[in-house]
Amino acid sequence: MATVIRANNNDFPDSYVQQVCRDPIPRAIFTTVYSHVNSKSKMGLGRDASIEELTALFQDIENSFPKGLGSDKWYLLLIATLTYASDPDHIADLYTHLISRPDFATSEARQGLVRRIRETLFKLVSLIGVCKPLTAIFKIDTIEKPEDKDYSFSREGWQADDKNLERGNGFLKKIYRHNSQFLTDKLTAHRDFDWITWNVTYGLYLSDHAILTDVETELVVLCGILIQNLEAVTSFHLRGARRIGMSKEQVEQIHICCEKVARFCNVRVDKVPRVADIEHQVPWEFDLQAQTTTSS
Repeated sequence: MATVIRANNNDFPDSYVQQVCRDPIPRAIFTTVYSHVNSKSKMGLGRDASIEELTALFQDIENSFPKGLGSDKWYLLLIATLTYASDPDHIADLYTHLISRPDFATSEARQGLVRRIRETLFKLVSLIGVCKPLTAIFKIDTIEKPEDKDYSFSREGWQADDKNLERGNGFLKKIYRHNSQFLTDKLTAHRDFDWITWNVTYGLYLSDHAILTDVETELVVLCGILIQNLEAVTSFHLRGARRIGMSKEQVEQIHICCEKVARFCNVRVDKVPRVADIEHQVPWEFDLQAQTTTSS
C-alpha cells in the first residue's frame, strides 16, 4: 500500500471540498490525496536536497560522465541541469564539493574554477533566463573566501558590432551547418528574435570561448536545453554535439547523466529524442559530397 502524507483536516473548507467533488467525499480522504499530489509536485523545480543526497549525485555523475571528454567537464553538466531543475543554491554546494579536492587547494586554482562556473552560469542566462543563474552566483559569493574571489570581467568592452555578429554567426553555423537556413526562415517575420539569436544568444553568450571551449559550451547548451524537456531544440543540439566532435556514444552517455539529474529533481525529460534518433541528420553537405566521391 502506498504511503501518503495526511494534511491537517482544517486545510480545506467544506464548501471547497463539495465544489470540487460532485458527490462530497470525507475530508480525510480528500486532503490525504491532495497532500500526496502536492507534496510530490514540490519535489520538482527547486527541490531542497540534503548534502548527503547531493554528494551522492555529484559522485554518480562524475563516474558516469564520458571519460573521453576529459576530467574537468562533468561538473559543467551538473551546473547546466541543476540550476534549472533544482534549487540554484545547490550550485554553491557543488562549488564547496569541488574546492575540497587537492586540485583546488590554492586560491589561484579556486579562482580558475569560479571563472568556469561563472561562465557556465552566464551562458545559461541565454537558455533559462537570468534569475536562477544570478541566485547561484549570489550564493557562491556568500561562501567564497576573500582570497578566492576572482574580479576578472570577461565581457568588458563588448559591442554588438560586426565582429561580434561574425563570431556569433560562425559558431551558430558550426552547430547548425546547413540547417541554419531553417532558423533564418522561421524568424523572417520575427526579426527581434532573429537579431537576438545572432547578436546576443550566439554573439554575446555562446561564441565567446575564452573560458569555456566550443565543446564545453555545446555541452552546457545541450544539457541546459535537454533538462527543460524541449523536443525540437534538444534535437538541434544533439546534432550540434555530434558535429562539434563528440562521439555518438559520448552524447548518449551525457543524455543518461541528464536523466539521472532529472530523476533526482523529479522533472520529466520524456519528450526529447536520443542521439540515435537524429544520427542520420548529423552529416552536412560536405560529408555527403565526400561520401558520394568515395563511393563512385
